[in-house]
Amino acid sequence: MVIPLRLATNSVRALTKPKPNTQRKPSSKPGTNSQGQPKAKPRRSKTLSARAAAALLSQQVIDQGQSLDRARDKLFEEHAADDNDRAFTQELLYGVCRWYGELDYIALELLGKPIRKKDRIVHFLLLVGLYQLRHLKSAPHAGVAETVNASKQLNKQWASKLLNACLRNYLRSPTVVNNPARASHPDWLIEKLEAHYQDEANAIFDGNNQRAPMCLRVNRCQQSRDDYLEELSQSNIPAKKDPHSIDGIILDQASPVAALPRFFDGACSVQDTAAQLAARILAPERGMRVLDACAAPGGKTAHLLELCDNSLELDALDISEVRCEQLRSTLERLNLTASVYAFDASTEDNWPSKHKQYDRILIDAPCSGTGVIRRHPDIKHHRRDSDILALQNSQHLLLESLWRKLVAGGKLLYASCSILPQENEHQIERFVAGKNDVILKTIHHPTGRRRKFGYQTLPSIDDMDGFYYCLLEKSE
Repeated sequence: MVIPLRLATNSVRALTKPKPNTQRKPSSKPGTNSQGQPKAKPRRSKTLSARAAAALLSQQVIDQGQSLDRARDKLFEEHAADDNDRAFTQELLYGVCRWYGELDYIALELLGKPIRKKDRIVHFLLLVGLYQLRHLKSAPHAGVAETVNASKQLNKQWASKLLNACLRNYLRSPTVVNNPARASHPDWLIEKLEAHYQDEANAIFDGNNQRAPMCLRVNRCQQSRDDYLEELSQSNIPAKKDPHSIDGIILDQASPVAALPRFFDGACSVQDTAAQLAARILAPERGMRVLDACAAPGGKTAHLLELCDNSLELDALDISEVRCEQLRSTLERLNLTASVYAFDASTEDNWPSKHKQYDRILIDAPCSGTGVIRRHPDIKHHRRDSDILALQNSQHLLLESLWRKLVAGGKLLYASCSILPQENEHQIERFVAGKNDVILKTIHHPTGRRRKFGYQTLPSIDDMDGFYYCLLEKSE
């Protein structure tokens, strides 16, 4: 479970107390004004080109610390764009975030000196142009022209000659960067991965900078995987069976969820193979009391229910009420039932459920997300080495608290989307020390690497995201 990344802003908002309006009456219905008439939809500003939009977004993510998903969604709400423009904007945005270290190095070589802070958007527009020339198969001269034109949309017309010169100079003499994937990672993460994974570190860096495949999990409560593959074929969406998950499908190319057959009726969910394996490893049985302790946005919660034909007494917790709303939406779309509570599972005070003990417990632990960087490249820009200790403390509190809620003979799965041993095997080693009621269980995992405690997958190397699993049983 990736914890939400820190948000930051370089602007200061003036705080003023609004004057009370005693004359205005509340609307009678949502979406209507005080007279019951439909509210006017907010005006969207003019369409931005994909390159201009990607430059704005990458600056917001990298310089200003904003979440990639939130920044992107907000911009798409404010600026009209068709599906092709949105897809290209996202490609450019993800590309700059993935390859920032490499692209930034090249940009500074071409510029000779850094661009002034107030004009940093021009620097990011140059990165967008470089990404297209270096990593995308498109006509170079057209890419240069469109990047130069984007400077006018961003009110930086003065930079058009500078951008044109830099990009054309690059085309004449492309810059060589040694190990560009490694260079596009923060120093603290490079040190940790090289120290622990040694010869595999470079493969991890490469894997983090690749596009992740779009994986689906078929809702077995509705149809079989074979039947859904046929529906995809009829919709001209090429796909194949996931070799590592019996409910999984891998698309040949990413697709908007709106294009997937019956997606909004709950036919399938988008979920990486590594995450799909968690529910099967925990292996609940019909009628069991099950706890998903860090459940939002609900992918694993739903899979636990699907495996048991929606016949579990399942409690799903998350510390955030906003994220609990996401969880409820997930369950509603899939027509599944669970009791959802906004609650900090690391504390036992005022436990929200009538259930005090559980047969199965899933801890999808809050973590650094270092195993899913290929899906969330902003992690490289926002996560800090100092975050890891705080995360370790949260993980340990969850293990200690929830172990007491497991029945004798019950099983607890500790999982994380981190590849750092401090959050994974070291965490379990610390937890089991001195306990005499913990049994480490063997996991049948298709590609997981056996550790002293638990199993680890690595991004791309193991055909899935980086993920850690450790299954514990409480002795009778």
